[in-house]
Amino acid sequence: MEKSRYEVIMEQKTGKLLAGSLIYGILFAVLLYRNMSGIGIPVLMLVTCLFLAGFFRMFEMKLKKETVYYMTVMVLLGVSSTLTTSDFFIMFNWFGSIGLFFLILIHQFYEDRNWNFLSYTVVYLRMMFAPLGNLLSPFRALIRYRKSKEDGEEKKKSGYIGQVVLGIILAGLLLLVIFPLLFSGDMVFAEFIRLFTGNFRGFSFSTGWITLFLVGFILCFAVWQAFVNYDPDFETEEKEERPIQVAGITCISILTAVYLIFCAIQLGSLFFGHGMGLPDGYTYAEYARSGFFELLGVSIINLLIVLAVIHLFYPKRLMQRLLTVFSGCTYVMILSSGYRMCMYIEAYRFTLSRVLVLWGLCVLSFILAGVIVNVYKKDFPLFRYSAAVCAAFYLILSISRPDEWMARYNLAYKEEWIESYDEIRYLFSRDLLLAVDAEQIQHLKGDPGNLIHYCQEVVDMYDNEPGWTYSIGEARAKESAERFLKEYGDIT
Repeated sequence: MEKSRYEVIMEQKTGKLLAGSLIYGILFAVLLYRNMSGIGIPVLMLVTCLFLAGFFRMFEMKLKKETVYYMTVMVLLGVSSTLTTSDFFIMFNWFGSIGLFFLILIHQFYEDRNWNFLSYTVVYLRMMFAPLGNLLSPFRALIRYRKSKEDGEEKKKSGYIGQVVLGIILAGLLLLVIFPLLFSGDMVFAEFIRLFTGNFRGFSFSTGWITLFLVGFILCFAVWQAFVNYDPDFETEEKEERPIQVAGITCISILTAVYLIFCAIQLGSLFFGHGMGLPDGYTYAEYARSGFFELLGVSIINLLIVLAVIHLFYPKRLMQRLLTVFSGCTYVMILSSGYRMCMYIEAYRFTLSRVLVLWGLCVLSFILAGVIVNVYKKDFPLFRYSAAVCAAFYLILSISRPDEWMARYNLAYKEEWIESYDEIRYLFSRDLLLAVDAEQIQHLKGDPGNLIHYCQEVVDMYDNEPGWTYSIGEARAKESAERFLKEYGDIT
């Protein structure tokens, strides 16, 4: 079987790929060791993007426009992680960055312009796990590389690269022994190193550091090997002949008729009627503040139904019109769910779950718009459009630090918001301290001593050394807590 262009390049530049993967593994370990949200994280994201660009150049690829967009979002997610203390957003910033990493690779390696949503999803899920099957590839490549014999200048050039790789490996192994000795032998040198690597206490190379290095090195090479070996073209061939089945039209017609009745009731009772026709004993407030999760669930199901119809059938004029009306009804449900949630927030104030519902409804609205376009335009890049929308909306949500502005709103409009220490401790992150204002909390009926106790805990538990682990979010929270305790600690 003839080798692909990428496989040939992979064999020719094995030495460079190994050296690059080795260097990345070292940087990966240094920046990530004992660090999930420090300033080393955006640096790691930037380093990852630069290495990606360098490897793409090695494979004779030009950066595509969407790739630059995804890389920018990756770096900004890293910035968001160091600006917040929310474990929720720190965790999902990592998930988002990993997801964008594989999206970048797929978009660069393959011609994905005409892939449908299902094909893209299948390839994406497969490639996320494909590197696991290539974990031994860097070691096999190193063995093959050392055994390979080439003539003329290519042999000489390859020999130089091999010597560089070998030299890096030997230097790295020797530094594992020498660096701790230098670190302990001179305090000035030790302080200089701590300035950049505050997470290395005593500079002892633990099992965790070595593990991170191996993970970074092995996965870096394994990812490239997986993408070079896989050709998804045969799995994404479009079936041009997809019959319009009467069963599909019938099903969508019945659902659309039911939804039209439901939407008419929403318009009559919720938006304009203010509870007209409600059962006895059921108030408009109770009616408006219920059902948002159920309607969100139905909206998601409707989105999946439209995607399934697009994939199974070939929508022509009648089906297109039905799906358009069907999607229009879904928009009414999304609006109804959002309206109900806003009324619920007005009564009970913000929590993260309520914010996520509103965020999800916004994202769902934009994705549904893309689905409608896909109904009429078969080659619309729905998966890439959806990924771009999700990335943009999540970045906005993450970098805005919701806990801070939720706390500002709750402090301003809810007299009994700070009711218990546990409510502060477990429902919000330390970002809420950025919103603390003693003049505002003096009107609260809840015990402000709970907030004072929480601020004292934040100050006492603060452990944020200079270096790659330094978190701007933690430092700002501690500063806010200290200021509050200094000026208003006597409030009871």
